[in-house]
Amino acid sequence: MGVSSAGGVLGIVGCPILEDEIVYAIDHDPDVRTVYVVESEESRNLVRKLALLARCPNVERVTLEDMDEVDEGAGFRILVLMKSMALHEDPQRLRKEVLSAVEQIAPHCSSILLFYGLCGNAFKTHPGEGCHGADVHILCDQQGRTVDDCIAAVLGGTDGYYNLLRRYPGVFYLTPAWAENWRDLITKMEITRGMDGQGLDTLKWMFELAGYRKALKLDTGLGDRGIFEDKVEEFVRTFNFEKASLEKELMTLDVIDRSYAQAKDRAVGNGRAR
Repeated sequence: MGVSSAGGVLGIVGCPILEDEIVYAIDHDPDVRTVYVVESEESRNLVRKLALLARCPNVERVTLEDMDEVDEGAGFRILVLMKSMALHEDPQRLRKEVLSAVEQIAPHCSSILLFYGLCGNAFKTHPGEGCHGADVHILCDQQGRTVDDCIAAVLGGTDGYYNLLRRYPGVFYLTPAWAENWRDLITKMEITRGMDGQGLDTLKWMFELAGYRKALKLDTGLGDRGIFEDKVEEFVRTFNFEKASLEKELMTLDVIDRSYAQAKDRAVGNGRAR
């Protein structure tokens, strides 16, 4: 994935729902010398998952107030800042907070990749370019279109998402990270936004009204397999859904591979130019 590099810093601003994809991208890049992770509640699970990799790169924790270590490092480095899942409750706030994160890490990066999609049109317009000299990228499909969300990101983008919606209408989609965090995410959907996550009877009624009857597992092959299975079972029991699995040939991580490679190439090129 990407190109062999002598240096450069790739910044990543990400949502915890795509942390498995972030770990995947890092794991498949042999050029990564060090991963710097900005310390926060949202980054703890990412650090844990990085430590489980068979070929784990050097992982260093930094603060937003002190990132000199990133600037002084050698080789190709990655600087990761994770944001809260709760931001999805308000797309405008999500955009504002993510762009603020870009501003915070941009002075230390030569390119930045946002592990986000349109996310309720929070990023309908491009998040910006040239911030402190760092190119800003977002997850895009083969046609260069920003993917809709974390589901589209593992289906190849917009076309794959539309094909899924046509093939499985009235179905609730569960990726490993969505299943793992369903209790936190369930009230952040457009039809449930603002509801109390403990009001499950009301949620059941709303899902019935919306025509949801089945939960479809989107097994990307990422994440903790045991947790994925347990959480899917918990979800279908809670809402009395049928359970099914999406055909593996319909899933792809091409969006992650392509977006990461593009952002990395810019990081390496800009890093050499600095």
